[in-house]
Amino acid sequence: MADRPERVVEEVGKLLAQSRLNKDALVKLLKRAESALCELCQSSSLQMTLCPLNKSLVQHSLLHHKDKDVKLLVAVCFSEIMRVLAPNPPFSDEIFKDIFRLIISTFVELADTESPYLPRRMKILENVAALKCSVIMLDIGCEDLVLDMFRVFFSVAKLGHQQSLFQAMLSIMAHILEEKVTRPLLDVILLNLVKEDKGASFKLAVLIIQNCARKLEPSIRGLLTCCILNRDGSKDELKKSYHEIILEIFQCSPQILFAVIPNMTHELLTDQVDVRLKAVHLIGKLLTLSKLHFGQEYRSVFVEFLKRFSDKSTEVRMAAIECAKACYTALPSGNEAHDILAALEGRLLDFDDKVRTQAVIAVCDLAKSNLTCFPSEVVLHAVERLRDKKVSVRKNVMQNLLELYRDYCDQCAKGIITINDHYEQIPCKILILCFDKDCEAFRPQNMELVLAEEIFPSSLSLKDRTSHWIAFFSFFKLPHIKALNSILSQKRRLQIELQEYLTLRVKEKENSSEEMRKKILASFVKMSASFVDSSKAEESFQNLHQMKDNNIFKALQELNKDSTPFATAQSVRDSFLKRIGNKHPNYNFFRVLSSKCSYTIFSAEIVHNILENVTSWKNGGNKYMQSSIDLLLVVLTVFPSLLGGSEEYMLKIFSQESILTNEKSLQILARAGSYMSINLSDIYPLLELKCLEGTRVESKYAVAAIASLLHYSNDCIFSILCQKIVNALHDGHNIPALLQSLACILQYSPSNYESYGQQIIDFVVQKIFRSVEVLPRQQQMFSSGSKESVCSSSCKMMVYGLKAIVKSFLPRVTTPAHIRNQIKDFFDFLCDILLEEGLFRDIIMSECDKAHLRTVAGKSILRLATRWDSHISPKLFHLTIYRARDSSSIVRKSFICKIHNLLKDQAIPNRYACAFAMTSSDFLGDVRADSMRYLTEFLKEHSRKFLVHQVTQDTSGQDKDKMTYHPAYIVVFLIHILAHAREFPSENCQDIVVYAEFCRPLIVILQALANLDNFNSNENDVRNNRSFLLGIFRAVQKAEDAVNAEMTPKLHILSKIGFLTVKALNRHYDMSSDAPRLVLLPSSFYKAFRDARSGEESHPNESFIDENFVRRIIKANESYIAREDITCLDSTKRTSNDLPLERQVDPLLGKKFGEKDTMCNNGKRRQKLGLQKVPSEEKHKKLPSATPDSEELLYLNSVHEGTQSTHENSIYNLEKEQLSSCASASPKLSSPESWVLVKEADFRDCISLVENKNDLIKSSTSTGPVQPSKPGRQCDTDCVELGQSGEALVGHRVRLWSPIDMCYSSGTVDSYDSQNSMHKIAYDNGELELLRLEDEKWEVIDDTLLLDKEKSNFQPGDRKNHRKTLSGCSMPELLLHKKSSTPWWEKSVSTSSSLHEVIDDSEHSGIEKRSSILSERKNKNRKLSSTGKGFVKGKRSLPSVTAQQCSVSNEAKETTGNVRRSMRIRRT
Repeated sequence: MADRPERVVEEVGKLLAQSRLNKDALVKLLKRAESALCELCQSSSLQMTLCPLNKSLVQHSLLHHKDKDVKLLVAVCFSEIMRVLAPNPPFSDEIFKDIFRLIISTFVELADTESPYLPRRMKILENVAALKCSVIMLDIGCEDLVLDMFRVFFSVAKLGHQQSLFQAMLSIMAHILEEKVTRPLLDVILLNLVKEDKGASFKLAVLIIQNCARKLEPSIRGLLTCCILNRDGSKDELKKSYHEIILEIFQCSPQILFAVIPNMTHELLTDQVDVRLKAVHLIGKLLTLSKLHFGQEYRSVFVEFLKRFSDKSTEVRMAAIECAKACYTALPSGNEAHDILAALEGRLLDFDDKVRTQAVIAVCDLAKSNLTCFPSEVVLHAVERLRDKKVSVRKNVMQNLLELYRDYCDQCAKGIITINDHYEQIPCKILILCFDKDCEAFRPQNMELVLAEEIFPSSLSLKDRTSHWIAFFSFFKLPHIKALNSILSQKRRLQIELQEYLTLRVKEKENSSEEMRKKILASFVKMSASFVDSSKAEESFQNLHQMKDNNIFKALQELNKDSTPFATAQSVRDSFLKRIGNKHPNYNFFRVLSSKCSYTIFSAEIVHNILENVTSWKNGGNKYMQSSIDLLLVVLTVFPSLLGGSEEYMLKIFSQESILTNEKSLQILARAGSYMSINLSDIYPLLELKCLEGTRVESKYAVAAIASLLHYSNDCIFSILCQKIVNALHDGHNIPALLQSLACILQYSPSNYESYGQQIIDFVVQKIFRSVEVLPRQQQMFSSGSKESVCSSSCKMMVYGLKAIVKSFLPRVTTPAHIRNQIKDFFDFLCDILLEEGLFRDIIMSECDKAHLRTVAGKSILRLATRWDSHISPKLFHLTIYRARDSSSIVRKSFICKIHNLLKDQAIPNRYACAFAMTSSDFLGDVRADSMRYLTEFLKEHSRKFLVHQVTQDTSGQDKDKMTYHPAYIVVFLIHILAHAREFPSENCQDIVVYAEFCRPLIVILQALANLDNFNSNENDVRNNRSFLLGIFRAVQKAEDAVNAEMTPKLHILSKIGFLTVKALNRHYDMSSDAPRLVLLPSSFYKAFRDARSGEESHPNESFIDENFVRRIIKANESYIAREDITCLDSTKRTSNDLPLERQVDPLLGKKFGEKDTMCNNGKRRQKLGLQKVPSEEKHKKLPSATPDSEELLYLNSVHEGTQSTHENSIYNLEKEQLSSCASASPKLSSPESWVLVKEADFRDCISLVENKNDLIKSSTSTGPVQPSKPGRQCDTDCVELGQSGEALVGHRVRLWSPIDMCYSSGTVDSYDSQNSMHKIAYDNGELELLRLEDEKWEVIDDTLLLDKEKSNFQPGDRKNHRKTLSGCSMPELLLHKKSSTPWWEKSVSTSSSLHEVIDDSEHSGIEKRSSILSERKNKNRKLSSTGKGFVKGKRSLPSVTAQQCSVSNEAKETTGNVRRSMRIRRT
């Protein structure tokens, strides 16, 4: 029978008291004691029984035994003794400390989960936890042991431990913390809370905080608050991690932080960037973890967090953007999500490019994460960053938007979302990057690959591709269509040239020759133009030519076929690239080539899908109907063969019941009809109906469609149709369309001209120009026309008649002899229109109608010059070019634009470019700017072509000195035009001012050529150009006028001026080395002298022309073309069509002020005309005069009464004013009564009449004492720069230069952020942008300067007398004549008391209304002037008043006469 446990315990106690027991004996005895103690229940009566054992364990050094096994068993025994004798164990404090130290040492081994002693250690732990021994430890002052125990627990905790072990540890620590929370204990807990390894120790720390939150809260709150408010305190490890502590506590016990988090606003507002950065990251995480509930609970912190999106530190703003992504993803709904998204959206306009890029990436990522819920409007705002001024931003934005659009297409294909208009605008905005010249990635060569490979997912079906093409094409405007046409045309050229090369390659194998090799090399040069790096592409083509594998060329042949299905093409391309191998050095080239030559953007299947959609939309009810047809038109213009096989769809479109038959569908049929197998008889009735009853456009394309469907020459059909049209024409119905139809038929069927050509001419002349019966019948037809029509119905009918005749003289195929016989008579007819002679002398028409008729006549001559230029006489050529100086600005603008387009298409000879020089001194700023841009583009482009032509001639052995191709050759014709001008200075005139104005076109074009030479890096080319110009003038000097020999002296005068001008403009070059060149002059304009010696003799009238004379002429014309202009124009090759459609201006109405100066502003020389402010009592003695440009801007400056003037006061000095790219100051008004007279609202070229910047013009006729000027009323005073005054700009209208659009954008300054020095601009189109104006090119504008231009009352009939008068005038007289007679769209009226108002009585009511507006604005300007904040450099915010058909009052006329006499006296 086993002994009782009490007896065993007592016995073991006595045995342990024996000395010299070995380890085994000790272990054996201790195990017996352990077993017996475990059987005992808790009872204080057992104290005597356990006394021997207690004494033995304590007194015989067992507490400090070195053996681990013994120590463990001793610890077990002590833990059992304390359990049995609880709650009053019989140990002293010192013994307790040793016992606890022993017990804690055993806890260290708890980490060894594989140890056989783990149960004993767990038993000790459980006993300590159950008995709350930790309380005893605190009572006896064992805080150090408690701290050690905490550390041991965290160090030994493992995820593999039993749950009971975790509970025991947690219980022990909780008991301690309930009793007392010390900083060391808290540090241990928090350090384990923020460990990177989120293991068992982290879990234990979380459990402790959760269970002891109430006790820990004060200590944690105090610690964290101290860390936040006293960041510069102790730098212990815990304080470095307090953000992580907050984050972890927020997740496990957020109530602890209720009083801590509000203090985070201090960190968000601190000046230390790193602290704000960490705070933003922390709050972002807290928002994410709480699913934005944090924003509701801690609103003040959330509001301050939102402000960090506009923090002055870039790093902080970028951190806020990253947080915004996580926050919005956590909960994309609610007010907080909306606020975060709004803050993120604001960063799209950040002034730092990195932040803008990061904001776009964030928007795209958020949109991709939830396309169904994310606001697409925000994506649309992100798309606008494609117009960013930084290239790096534009590139990043494009890549991210392409990824987003592909995801969008994928989800549309899966049916998750439907087509969204905002997302469909992404391709539109990307496509417009083609006009970006700053980056190779945006060139059409690369943008083609974007459309072919990157815009759609590779797996997207053709049907889905078609749907998206139609959708985003609906947003296309003119620039988008232009860009797409550029890409498709480039692709088509490569395909055609590749097919030509493949054919040449086959021929070369059969018959190799040097000529064949040259053709192949030339083909490589042409094809390489479709690649970004053309030189490298050319080398790759040569490597391709060396390949022997015929399968490669077969694959290219297959890809280049328009009949190859899309799927087949993809398979062929994959095989082709696999055959090449991705390790091939030219692999990337072959990948690009295979994409460019195949129909990857548009294929026949896509065209069929579009047609299927069009025919399936009944009654045109689908909103994409029009865009589908427009897309077809664009595609088929370049790839008409893709319409093959679509006969079924086209027959549906042109069926009798279809509503789709319109001008667009007719145009499609006209362009691609020859590629379809449609019987003309199936749709001929409908086409015939359009010819007879349709509009002019419909009739034009209906005839073209008939011609395209006639696969063989069948004049019988056209002959029958002509007869029907002629019969209908005499009935007097739908005359414009009938004339159009008849003229187009004669173009396609010249054989019918003999029968019907004369009938058109007779009808137009007799029934339209001479008849009074047909016109009234048509009056009603045009009465309901567009309000924008500015000519009468009778004028329109004349225009249509002229156009019909012109078309009949331009057959598309051959030119019958009878047409040649009649062209001269038609040229005479057009000449009569331009001169208002012959038939047109007796026709009563309004000036507006006459202007339109002259416009059409001039354009008709230009169009006929494409075929009949050899029949245009010098007289008619002169008359045509002089349309550039027509009295009507409509004629001038339209005429030079037409010449520009025809020259760009190489449709007319280069000599017509003379018109650009003729308008280079136009008084209208936009006409002058356009002409200079056209002239520069012409000279640059044709100089380049001339060099290519020279190289071609050199290699082919032709005449290398064929200089008539040189663009400078137009000077030959310009001299002839000027020599025959009626404005040529009189024989005895030697006035420098008169010659300066008259020779301005010649000086301008020579200066433009000189500027081009300045940018030419090839010194040899520059020398050749100079010698060629000198050769021209030498040749003219030795020639005689072939038209009128009496004009020969004038030719010599002009050639001498030109010769000396070339030398003056190139004085920094060594002219001695320039050998004269032999220049051939056109025989119809020049002929050799009968007497060779006559050409060498100098005319007496030329004696005054010397180098000094010419230098003064050049000086006087400096304002019309500066060297900097060419630099600006070099980087600007856009017309108005390149701009967004909303920024284009009606060319007939002129551009608004602030939008017309779109070419170059930086570095441009501007000049101003300083005038006297005339006292009222002397207003009949003085009146300011101006040149054509100075009439645009006249200053009235205060003068000193009674001051006599000297001769120097009347010298005309040219003042140059340099403008900065940001803002520049303009002079203040000398007095509130001093106003600016604005002509054409243009500030670009104004001539100063002051001797220097501070001198005033003094009158020689004024008398009386000198009155000193009052302080603050000086003309040249300091002005406030609004760019530096911050909030002074708020509320003002400004315009800013856009380097992407190459134009100014107008808007209003909405607000000013003084902290970041940022202005918020609200543009007129609704866009918002934050800008640092000191980094931008901008200026303030005033609505006063935006008044519409109106028409003048210039009578062309006065032209002869006007020119005759000008021929003998000095400069002041010339200016006054121009002021009184030159036509203007508007007249400016001075509101100063010094001058009477110049108001036409017939427009009195309109002027009164404008005067009231002027008065209000004058008061406003006075207020601004007094505060010093109303003006910005380069802009004059002063009012002007326009009046239609202004005439000078009698008093003003008298004043003009007095000043003219005064100026004449001064001049003499």
